[in-house]
Amino acid sequence: MKVSFPLFVLSWLIVAFGQPQMSPLLSFLSSTCGFALFWISLFTVKKRFLSGTLWFLFIQLVQLSWLASPTYQGIYIIFVYVGLSIGLGLQFGVLTLFSPQKPPIPLPQCLGIAALWTIMEWSRLHILCGFAWNPVGLAHTGYPIGAQMATIWGIFGFSFWVILVNLLAVNLFFDPSKKTLCTWGGMLSFPYIFGLFHMQYHDIKKSYFSEPLHVALVQTSLLPDQKVYFHQNGAYYVSPYQQWKNIVLYLEQCASKKIDLIVLPEAALPYSAYATVYKHNSVKNIFENIWGTVDLSPVLAEPFIEKKEEEIYVSNAFWAQVIANHYDAEVVVGLDDCDGDHNYNSAFHFIPHKHDSVTRYEKRVLLPLAEYLPFSFLKPFIARYGITQFFTHGKRAKVMKGKCPLSISICYEECFSHLMREGRLMGAKLFVNVTNDAWYPSSRLPQQHFDHGRIRAIENGVPLIRACNTGVTAGIDSLGRTIDTFQSAKGNFEQERGALYLSLNLYVFPTLYTIWGDRFILFLSFCCLPTLMKRRKNFLAENARSALT
Repeated sequence: MKVSFPLFVLSWLIVAFGQPQMSPLLSFLSSTCGFALFWISLFTVKKRFLSGTLWFLFIQLVQLSWLASPTYQGIYIIFVYVGLSIGLGLQFGVLTLFSPQKPPIPLPQCLGIAALWTIMEWSRLHILCGFAWNPVGLAHTGYPIGAQMATIWGIFGFSFWVILVNLLAVNLFFDPSKKTLCTWGGMLSFPYIFGLFHMQYHDIKKSYFSEPLHVALVQTSLLPDQKVYFHQNGAYYVSPYQQWKNIVLYLEQCASKKIDLIVLPEAALPYSAYATVYKHNSVKNIFENIWGTVDLSPVLAEPFIEKKEEEIYVSNAFWAQVIANHYDAEVVVGLDDCDGDHNYNSAFHFIPHKHDSVTRYEKRVLLPLAEYLPFSFLKPFIARYGITQFFTHGKRAKVMKGKCPLSISICYEECFSHLMREGRLMGAKLFVNVTNDAWYPSSRLPQQHFDHGRIRAIENGVPLIRACNTGVTAGIDSLGRTIDTFQSAKGNFEQERGALYLSLNLYVFPTLYTIWGDRFILFLSFCCLPTLMKRRKNFLAENARSALT
């Protein structure tokens, strides 16, 4: 136990803090030997399930610490945070029941253990809204060169690889022979060798693709009680007129440049898209104070306006269409919307001067309690937090037709590989994510969220842009490299307000992951799983015989 405890602690430190946004170096160590140190320490421990559960539980308490933010979520989020960490800890505890009892570990058992973990991680996608956050394979994506094999096997392929490489590292620890070193080293280096040639090949092809898309990404940086009126915090509330005025002023910073696409964040403004709540004359005055004389008459028609008692009122959609017309640029903006009794967390695509061509995408992955009610008996509990209305799930992916076919994802959806892949299969050549991470202020959530977005770009060979209320507003190329992020000179990004202008190379390429999705790594995992089950059965039989004798 004296030998195992230091390794136990060291492995915990490496894996808990081994995430791309915390430390790319620790992320690399986590993916190649961090888990191995834990398994080595486990050989001298009798209570393996308990040890594995507690080790991974405390790792999740670090990596999911952003979730423990009751400021806007209420105290119940602490129970969600602890409950999720315990659940993930128990899942890893189950894995330790199949982990090796003593070294060396036969290769079939290594493959079986990696397969079991991959299947367990994938299964999380099908519980309630799905839990796509924080797969262990994310640790391997700290450097773009090592992440390129996502084009073949996706994020779950990296989870398989991380567990396998760490198990091979256990063998190397106990048997530092040339054979075990070559096996571990070859497996470790292969994704990087692949990534080097992959990136060089596509960089050459990319250099011949010269037509960029000029994009303005708006970050409003408003906390929930600034954007939406709460009685208890009314002093912080920013009028929707002022919110729209600020957005136009941010865009004016880019007005001297060509703009093809403007993107505003998720739920960018209060009120639904077509709720006519703004006085037309007041809106016109704001536009004219910024732009000078402006002709709004082309947009003064239904469904953008409504006449009430001889006065014209306009909607958020009116603002968006006018902005699209003025800058001669497409506009993507996150706004709520409703159809009869159904409310949607939506994103809209406006095309300049085509007022009858507005298209809407409805968010498909809704968060339990915050956006939809998974169980009716929770309704009185949620009502205590003032939540009485919920959203309806969207049904399908959509591709918006414009200068560049684009697929929109809203916030957490960006973490689901199979959902983003659907847009690519439908012909999207650009991924657009609109996000609002302000519900968890001053946390690591925005950076962890951004790391997931980079992998979606790599998996499908498609550039991705993100516009956040608070978060990492950025552009990413089709190889997962960051083009630019919206931040201050000191690197601060969360409270910065304005617009990020960038020219985006629209080079895209087909990937095997787009073709087969997670089916490849799942097929491989299910093929490897029987080897683990057979060895486990033999182990239990041997223990039973020993007990009888």
